[in-house]
Formats: sequence, C-alpha cells, structure tokens
Amino acid sequence: MGKVKIGIIGTGVGIRTHLKGFRLCENAEVLAICGSSKTRSQEFAEKHGISIACADYKELCDIPELDLVCVTSPNRYHLSAVKYAMENEKHIICEKPLSDEISEVREIVNCAKKFDKIAVVDHQLRYNPYIQKIKELIDNDEIGHVYSVKLNQQGIGFASTETNWCWSFDGKQGGGVRLAMASHFTDLIQYWFDNRKVININGFLNPVTRQRRDKEGTLHNIDASTICTAQINLADQLCVQYYINAGSYVGSRFDISIFGDKGEILFSLDEKILIYRRSNIGQKEVVNVNGVYEDEQENKVSIFSGSFRYFAPLVIKAIETGDTSLISTSASFEDALYNLKVLDAIKLSANKGEAVVLGKETNTYV
Repeated sequence: MGKVKIGIIGTGVGIRTHLKGFRLCENAEVLAICGSSKTRSQEFAEKHGISIACADYKELCDIPELDLVCVTSPNRYHLSAVKYAMENEKHIICEKPLSDEISEVREIVNCAKKFDKIAVVDHQLRYNPYIQKIKELIDNDEIGHVYSVKLNQQGIGFASTETNWCWSFDGKQGGGVRLAMASHFTDLIQYWFDNRKVININGFLNPVTRQRRDKEGTLHNIDASTICTAQINLADQLCVQYYINAGSYVGSRFDISIFGDKGEILFSLDEKILIYRRSNIGQKEVVNVNGVYEDEQENKVSIFSGSFRYFAPLVIKAIETGDTSLISTSASFEDALYNLKVLDAIKLSANKGEAVVLGKETNTYV
C-alpha cells in the first residue's frame, strides 16, 4: 500500500499532538481535518498544509481513501464519531475518555465486538519508554510486592484568574482534570497492574475559580475540577493516591512513587527513574532508559503530548502490515469501561463526601 492516510476530527489536541506525531512517520499522511465548522476546518487546513477540510465528521469519514480516523473532539461528540467511523470501516484512535457516559462506552464496546479494524483509546503514556521501563521493573519483581503508588501532576493552565472560559471548564465537554488527567492516572494503574479489581474510592474535586469570562466577556459558572485527589484501594492490598492540580502557581511537575516490600521506584521530570532497594537503604540507583527523545530528556516537551510520538509509528506499521501485535498493549475500548467507572466513583465520592465501595476484600495483614 502507499502512505497510510489519516483524518483528524478536532482542531485542539488533534493538531497539537496527533498531527505532530504522524508527521514524524515517513509512511503517513494527514489528509483531512474537520473542526466545529467548515470555516474553522479550512482555517486549520490552510495553516497546517492539510489537503481536505471537511464540514463535519461524516464528510471526513466518507472519504474512501482514508485509512485511519483520529477522534479528538470534545467528549460528548465521541460516540457519534466513533460509531460512524466504524460503519465506514476505518481504523480508529479515540481520545480519552472514550465517553463520559458509561452507557455510551458500553454501546461503543458492543459495536466494536464485530469490528475487525484497529480501535483503541489514545492513552499514549503506555508507549513512553519511561512508563514502559517502570512496568518492566514491576513485572520483573525488582521491588517485590507493590503495596502503594502515589501519582502527582501539577500544571499552571488553570492558575490565572484571567484565563478565558473554554469547553475544558464545562463538566460535560471537558470535565476538568478528573477526565483530562485522572483518566491518564487510572490507565497507568490499569497498564501496570492488569486492571486489578477496585475495592473502594475516596475522591475530592474543586474548581477553585468558580466563574470565568469567555473571549466575548460573557460570565460562565465553572462545573469542572481544577483539583482532583483520590485514594483508590485495589485488590491484593494495593493503595493508590492521586494528586492533580491544574492551577499550580509554581510550574509543572509529574512525580511517581511506587513502594514495594523490596524497594521503591521513583520518577520525576528532573531525575527520571530511580530505585532505592531495601537491601541497600538510602542508596540511589539510577535506571537507564533507552529510546527517549532528546527534547523529552531535557523537559522541553510534555511527557503527555510527547508520548504520542512513540505510539504513532507503531499504529502506522500495524495498519501497513496487518500486525496488530505491534500495538497490543494499547488501551482497548473495554479498558475504557474500567477507567470511567473509577472516574465516576471519584466524582460520586466527592459529591457525597464518603467512600464509594465497588468491591470487597478482607485485610489479612492486621
């Protein structure tokens, strides 16, 4: 076949992440794009050198020579776009969350059961070399039985009171950091610990800034989270804690601490991966990781958006060769069910002010 031809639905993350990632692939061509209107589609097509500007997702999916459709529109539009792409027999990458409604995720999962093309959720961190190395260390028993995981992410995107209202601040369209970032964290736990059963969840959400004005000056109430924290207890005595703040006044951070009965794995943007072992307490061990882009090593690109560059060429190769084992560790549509159940439980717990119980387990240690 010739170049794999790609259509992107959405002009936000689709341009910032997907377009950049696929343009690093020799055998890929982003052929078409559609935004919220024909005019917006034409504007972005001209600006980024994309051949076809479409009025809507149907026009894009109807392009016969298109191989892959990337659904990067706001969450509420995912269901219709994904279903139509399936009907047109296109390979699909859908941004997370697959939907913000459990019923819609179930509908998509059912539709996908007879679908024989690639259909994955874009949890690109699974393909980041640092994240993959952490999984390798866990799977190889380097730190023994894991009993605690702490995940911390801070950014300045929502910090300024002058930041204009946009769809990210809308609970249904963007969902704040609960859907934007806690979905990544939940997927990391799924990836590292094989969708381990969730026992209970305690969550906290806060928009911090309660109102914002859009570019025209209209005032909007904010119903999406700037801060999200959660304690998630899983089977086999594993406790996971999230701390996410998109309104940091300091700057960006992304830290991971994984504690096992033989040692600890630490990750930070400054020092990358370290191990401290129980057999050599206090002694730092640097873990070398190959295949990382230089700009990521130097923190000149976000680990979140930058990770798509590792994923994109494997998707293209899988389409070219038919070898889907190349992307077998991708987040599936079924994985999205687990993910959204956790995210919904965080919200329910925050609103009720009490833990949400999803399963039962007897503590046999104390």
